[in-house]
Amino acid sequence: MPDAIQAGARGTLVTFTVVRKPPAAFTGDGVYAVAVVDLDGQDGAAGRRVIGRIAPFEPPPRLGAPVRLAGWARDTPIFAPEQA
Repeated sequence: MPDAIQAGARGTLVTFTVVRKPPAAFTGDGVYAVAVVDLDGQDGAAGRRVIGRIAPFEPPPRLGAPVRLAGWARDTPIFAPEQA
């Protein structure tokens, strides 16, 4: 999956939820947030909706906020809110 989303990808935060009690495979990750992001139209990604994580999630980002791909963890994209 890491090569499916280009470095520097941007998108819009559709929704997110905070996982406070992670499943056994992710207990070492502590509290984290899972996000749904609509990717912008670069490199043929327009209209693609992906699931990843969002960090930081405190304070909570607003829905509809612009986000960017900040990195990867366990083949999962990590998005960060864009700075205003």
